[in-house]
Amino acid sequence: MVPLHVVPLIYFYEADLTTPESLLDRYATIRPFAKALHDEGVRITTVQRFHTNLDFWDDGIHFLFCADFCQPALRKWEIPSSFHSSVRSVCTPGDVSDPVQTAIHLNGLLYPLQLRALRNSLPPQCSIVVQHHADGPWPTLLRPLQRWGLRAADGFFFAAQDLATWWMDHGLISKRQSIFQIMEGSNNFRCQDRVTARARTRMAGNPVVLWVGRLIPLKDPLTVLEGFTRVLQQLPQARLYMAYGTDDMLPAVRERIAASKALSEAVTLLGRIEHSQLEDIYNSSDYFVLGSHREGSGFSLAEAMACGVVPVVTDIPSLRVMTDGGRIGACWRPGSSEAFADKFLEVMRQPLEQLSRKAEGFFQSQLSYKAIARDAVRAYREVLAARQSHA
Repeated sequence: MVPLHVVPLIYFYEADLTTPESLLDRYATIRPFAKALHDEGVRITTVQRFHTNLDFWDDGIHFLFCADFCQPALRKWEIPSSFHSSVRSVCTPGDVSDPVQTAIHLNGLLYPLQLRALRNSLPPQCSIVVQHHADGPWPTLLRPLQRWGLRAADGFFFAAQDLATWWMDHGLISKRQSIFQIMEGSNNFRCQDRVTARARTRMAGNPVVLWVGRLIPLKDPLTVLEGFTRVLQQLPQARLYMAYGTDDMLPAVRERIAASKALSEAVTLLGRIEHSQLEDIYNSSDYFVLGSHREGSGFSLAEAMACGVVPVVTDIPSLRVMTDGGRIGACWRPGSSEAFADKFLEVMRQPLEQLSRKAEGFFQSQLSYKAIARDAVRAYREVLAARQSHA
């Protein structure tokens, strides 16, 4: 089989990131995804726009940071030509006696004009796949440009096939372009002993229920709290712990908790938890809940399942895929506190240990970095074969 060279390509970076280590720490999926691909026998060159030029290797991965004259956040029409030149040099075969197939993995559907310019600069045998990251479409008047740019891709990665439907129905992605159901990232958390973890976190309850997500309308914490009042009528010893970063709805959440004696006794607001401490928080929990109305994937759900926490989450495309169609734990109708309570109590009637093992097993086989890399390699080879046959 011809060796595979994958080039993860990232246009965006935040201006306060001054070193490659700070960037790789903040964008925490870059390094482990590249490592998982490398473990699959793939040659990796990660090409990242940055404020300075850097060329280094880390654990077998080639990193190329490239400066240009554009701002960190590209405007819709800005074409970073010098950056594209660096990408082209990485993708151009240097030795015809060492054949290799090259696939670009571009992050985000928000760069269609850059994508079109990139395609025009690359050797024709290179393929391009674009990863969806909860991106939304451009305004209606600009969508013809977005459609024209996205036509330059050979394929797209979505966390759930259903997330691609809207883009296809509106003609932004052609039905002739390949769609692959592949997660945008994962984590390296591991399932640990609950008693030991709870000794560290001092979390307690029967059961212990966890929320990890921003307090914003999109995540709908008030519906979860309303449903949890119904759960407490049947399970008075249940305890809900809520960890969050963005706290737009914190006043409303506190007001709802204060209005209920049962919630006041059963809900603990943990606030912002450092990511390094979250593994213990997950491993102290029995069930994981979310009220999301829309997600690009579900990083906190993946972290919970890696630790064997049983999900009771909303029935939306990405979370449905991540729970094996709702067969692991349960999925409930967004916005319905009754549906949440009913599904939670239904899951409580099933053996917890068995469900926990099922959640962890599904994570390892389908949602881990190893699983994502395995599926991605198949997709890269498929689009490369299609490009070759069309040529």
